[in-house]
Amino acid sequence: MTDPNEGWRKFVMEANAATGFQPATAADFGPVTFHGNRTADDPATLLDGRPLEKWTWIDQRRADLFSQIPSFEQVQELRLEALGYKNRIADLTRHQSEGGFGLDAAAPLVVSEMRKLQRAERELTRLSELKEVRSLRWNATGQLRQSVNDWVLRGIPGNCTLDVVEDAPLSELMTKADGGRIEAAVGRYQLRQRECAAGRHRVNSQQWPISLGEADAKELIERRADAAAPNLELAIEHGKPISFATTTQSALVHNAQPGAVAFIEAEDAVGLVCWLLGPELLKKISAGFREMSDGNALDQQQRETMLATIDADDLLAQRAECSLIWAAAERGEIIDFRPTTSPQAVLGVALRTVPHADALPETTAGFSWPLRR
Repeated sequence: MTDPNEGWRKFVMEANAATGFQPATAADFGPVTFHGNRTADDPATLLDGRPLEKWTWIDQRRADLFSQIPSFEQVQELRLEALGYKNRIADLTRHQSEGGFGLDAAAPLVVSEMRKLQRAERELTRLSELKEVRSLRWNATGQLRQSVNDWVLRGIPGNCTLDVVEDAPLSELMTKADGGRIEAAVGRYQLRQRECAAGRHRVNSQQWPISLGEADAKELIERRADAAAPNLELAIEHGKPISFATTTQSALVHNAQPGAVAFIEAEDAVGLVCWLLGPELLKKISAGFREMSDGNALDQQQRETMLATIDADDLLAQRAECSLIWAAAERGEIIDFRPTTSPQAVLGVALRTVPHADALPETTAGFSWPLRR
């Protein structure tokens, strides 16, 4: 039987020989292995060991919480049942001239229907509150699951691998003040995380050095001054009037179509001030900076160092919190994870940078040269 690819192979081999490529032999044809990254759609395929067990627990927890939420049909059935009792009571107490039975509110039948209504309303209130509470817990677990999935599938840098971080034992995480209750220890580490968030806010709220503000002000004044300098060349070279630089300004038009905007071209007064009184303006700005400064400024490097320290402390507190929650789960106690918990802390993993490969794998022999960095 004739191979349908024989003609194509002959053509390729002749073209390679004509262009200087080494022709491929028959042994080169066969299964081709394609190298490269392929985005997975299931985090379970990228995890193993204890991290996989933790992810599976979170996924199952979300499914369990969803199954425990009262359905819309259940709540609607109770709501219709209560409405039916209300209509029945209204029919019983309505005057006979209006088509009712004309019974008194103390009549046994009315009292019986009223008790049924009260029981249905209590059950409707209980079920509605249960639906709200369980929906909140399900949503929180779902958010955590989604953040973990996104991090595992798309958040891990390509030059990093995952190392397993063992959960700390209870003896290291709990103190006498906890009274042997894991919930108390979890609350203590959550308080530590709130303290880290407050520290992060303080760092981000600190003033920047005056020197940075003065440098920015100097650059702004010089740039505006250069752009707004009067055109003197026209007067000297062509005997025309001196012209000043203009700028385009926009303004909302009132008593017109909503959103109407007008554009005008006016002389750049601010730029002219910068050109005329630049040094004096810079002195004024510098004096204002010093009047406002509290003496606790942080530059970029100081901010990054302090924030890195806070982030490390925060991650340690989150790892301790998650270790306690996993220990409680082994005891059969359920403590919900916070939806904002770090995926690294939840899964018990840490990022480790690995060096790049010195060479990329070769493609099929005879058709190309190997590509190297």
